[in-house]
Amino acid sequence: MLRLILFIGLIAIAFWIRHWWRTTLPEQRRIIFIKSVLFGGIALLLLAIMSGHLNPLFAALATLGLAFTRIERVLKWIPELRQLFQSFNQQQSPKSPPQNGHLSDAEARAILGVAANADAETIRAAHRRLMQRLHPDRGGSDCLAAQINAAKQRLIGD
Repeated sequence: MLRLILFIGLIAIAFWIRHWWRTTLPEQRRIIFIKSVLFGGIALLLLAIMSGHLNPLFAALATLGLAFTRIERVLKWIPELRQLFQSFNQQQSPKSPPQNGHLSDAEARAILGVAANADAETIRAAHRRLMQRLHPDRGGSDCLAAQINAAKQRLIGD
Protein backbone atom coordinates (compact mmCIF):
# COMPACT_ATOMS: atom_id res chain seq x y z
CA MET A 1 0.00 0.00 0.00
CA LEU A 2 2.85 2.35 0.83
CA ARG A 3 4.43 1.72 -2.59
CA LEU A 4 1.16 2.60 -4.30
CA ILE A 5 0.90 5.87 -2.39
CA LEU A 6 4.52 6.73 -3.24
CA PHE A 7 3.92 5.88 -6.91
CA ILE A 8 0.81 8.08 -7.08
CA GLY A 9 2.73 10.86 -5.35
CA LEU A 10 5.57 10.60 -7.89
CA ILE A 11 3.09 10.76 -10.77
CA ALA A 12 1.45 13.83 -9.23
CA ILE A 13 4.85 15.49 -8.82
CA ALA A 14 5.75 14.68 -12.43
CA PHE A 15 2.53 16.29 -13.69
CA TRP A 16 3.12 19.34 -11.49
CA ILE A 17 6.68 19.70 -12.84
CA ARG A 18 5.40 19.37 -16.41
CA HIS A 19 2.78 22.08 -15.80
CA TRP A 20 5.34 24.32 -14.11
CA TRP A 21 7.80 23.80 -17.00
CA ARG A 22 5.24 24.91 -19.58
CA THR A 23 4.08 27.99 -17.67
CA THR A 24 7.44 29.31 -16.45
CA LEU A 25 9.65 31.62 -18.48
CA PRO A 26 12.89 30.08 -19.80
CA GLU A 27 15.06 32.48 -17.80
CA GLN A 28 13.28 31.57 -14.56
CA ARG A 29 13.58 27.86 -15.39
CA ARG A 30 17.30 28.26 -15.95
CA ILE A 31 17.84 30.04 -12.65
CA ILE A 32 15.76 27.54 -10.69
CA PHE A 33 17.47 24.61 -12.42
CA ILE A 34 20.92 25.98 -11.55
CA LYS A 35 19.92 26.53 -7.92
CA SER A 36 18.35 23.08 -7.68
CA VAL A 37 21.43 21.40 -9.11
CA LEU A 38 23.70 23.38 -6.80
CA PHE A 39 21.74 22.73 -3.60
CA GLY A 40 20.98 19.13 -4.59
CA GLY A 41 24.67 18.50 -5.23
CA ILE A 42 25.62 20.01 -1.89
CA ALA A 43 23.03 17.90 -0.10
CA LEU A 44 24.19 14.75 -1.90
CA LEU A 45 27.80 15.52 -1.06
CA LEU A 46 26.98 16.05 2.62
CA LEU A 47 25.00 12.81 2.71
CA ALA A 48 27.87 10.91 1.11
CA ILE A 49 30.39 12.42 3.53
CA MET A 50 28.25 11.48 6.54
CA SER A 51 27.68 7.93 5.30
CA GLY A 52 31.23 7.36 4.02
CA HIS A 53 30.25 6.62 0.40
CA LEU A 54 32.28 9.13 -1.60
CA ASN A 55 33.81 6.74 -4.16
CA PRO A 56 30.49 5.77 -5.82
CA LEU A 57 29.49 9.43 -5.81
CA PHE A 58 32.66 10.48 -7.62
CA ALA A 59 32.18 7.70 -10.18
CA ALA A 60 28.55 8.74 -10.75
CA LEU A 61 29.52 12.42 -11.12
CA ALA A 62 32.22 11.59 -13.67
CA THR A 63 29.78 9.47 -15.66
CA LEU A 64 27.08 12.13 -15.54
CA GLY A 65 29.55 14.80 -16.63
CA LEU A 66 30.52 12.81 -19.72
CA ALA A 67 26.89 11.98 -20.49
CA PHE A 68 25.80 15.62 -20.24
CA THR A 69 28.53 16.81 -22.61
CA ARG A 70 27.45 14.24 -25.20
CA ILE A 71 23.76 15.01 -24.72
CA GLU A 72 24.51 18.71 -25.16
CA ARG A 73 26.21 17.99 -28.49
CA VAL A 74 23.23 15.95 -29.67
CA LEU A 75 20.71 18.60 -28.60
CA LYS A 76 22.48 21.22 -30.74
CA TRP A 77 21.65 19.15 -33.84
CA ILE A 78 17.89 18.92 -33.23
CA PRO A 79 16.86 22.10 -35.15
CA GLU A 80 19.05 21.17 -38.11
CA LEU A 81 17.76 17.59 -38.13
CA ARG A 82 14.19 18.87 -38.07
CA GLN A 83 14.91 21.13 -41.05
CA LEU A 84 16.61 18.24 -42.86
CA PHE A 85 13.60 15.95 -42.32
CA GLN A 86 11.27 18.72 -43.50
CA SER A 87 13.31 19.11 -46.67
CA PHE A 88 13.14 15.34 -47.27
CA ASN A 89 9.38 15.42 -46.72
CA GLN A 90 9.07 18.24 -49.23
CA GLN A 91 11.15 16.17 -51.62
CA GLN A 92 8.81 13.21 -51.30
CA SER A 93 5.61 15.22 -51.45
CA PRO A 94 3.45 14.72 -54.53
CA LYS A 95 3.66 18.43 -55.41
CA SER A 96 5.74 18.89 -58.50
CA PRO A 97 8.01 21.90 -58.91
CA PRO A 98 6.80 24.66 -61.18
CA GLN A 99 7.12 23.66 -64.79
CA ASN A 100 8.37 27.02 -66.03
CA GLY A 101 11.43 26.87 -63.72
CA HIS A 102 10.45 29.93 -61.68
CA LEU A 103 9.83 29.73 -57.96
CA SER A 104 7.38 31.86 -56.07
CA ASP A 105 8.52 33.60 -52.89
CA ALA A 106 6.53 31.14 -50.76
CA GLU A 107 8.12 28.13 -52.47
CA ALA A 108 11.59 29.62 -52.12
CA ARG A 109 11.02 30.30 -48.40
CA ALA A 110 9.71 26.74 -47.92
CA ILE A 111 12.80 25.28 -49.58
CA LEU A 112 15.15 27.29 -47.39
CA GLY A 113 12.97 26.90 -44.30
CA VAL A 114 12.87 30.61 -43.45
CA ALA A 115 10.02 32.79 -42.28
CA ALA A 116 8.27 35.31 -44.48
CA ASN A 117 9.94 38.22 -42.65
CA ALA A 118 13.47 36.76 -42.79
CA ASP A 119 16.24 39.19 -43.65
CA ALA A 120 18.99 38.60 -46.19
CA GLU A 121 21.49 37.40 -43.58
CA THR A 122 19.06 34.76 -42.29
CA ILE A 123 18.41 33.59 -45.85
CA ARG A 124 22.15 33.37 -46.55
CA ALA A 125 22.69 31.39 -43.32
CA ALA A 126 19.88 28.96 -44.22
CA HIS A 127 21.30 28.57 -47.73
CA ARG A 128 24.80 27.96 -46.38
CA ARG A 129 23.55 25.39 -43.83
CA LEU A 130 21.53 23.47 -46.43
CA MET A 131 24.32 23.51 -49.00
CA GLN A 132 26.79 22.17 -46.45
CA ARG A 133 24.53 19.16 -45.93
CA LEU A 134 23.03 18.65 -49.38
CA HIS A 135 25.84 19.65 -51.76
CA PRO A 136 26.47 17.07 -54.53
CA ASP A 137 30.09 16.68 -53.39
CA ARG A 138 28.80 15.57 -49.95
CA GLY A 139 26.27 13.03 -51.15
CA GLY A 140 23.41 15.39 -52.03
CA SER A 141 21.83 15.62 -55.45
CA ASP A 142 22.32 18.16 -58.21
CA CYS A 143 18.58 18.78 -58.29
CA LEU A 144 18.43 19.70 -54.58
CA ALA A 145 21.45 21.98 -54.86
CA ALA A 146 19.88 23.70 -57.88
CA GLN A 147 16.59 24.22 -56.01
CA ILE A 148 18.40 25.63 -52.97
CA ASN A 149 20.42 28.00 -55.15
CA ALA A 150 17.31 29.05 -57.08
CA ALA A 151 15.47 29.74 -53.83
CA LYS A 152 18.30 31.96 -52.58
CA GLN A 153 18.46 33.72 -55.96
CA ARG A 154 14.70 34.33 -55.88
CA LEU A 155 14.70 35.79 -52.36
CA ILE A 156 17.82 37.97 -52.30
CA GLY A 157 19.10 37.99 -55.85
CA ASP A 158 22.74 37.09 -55.01
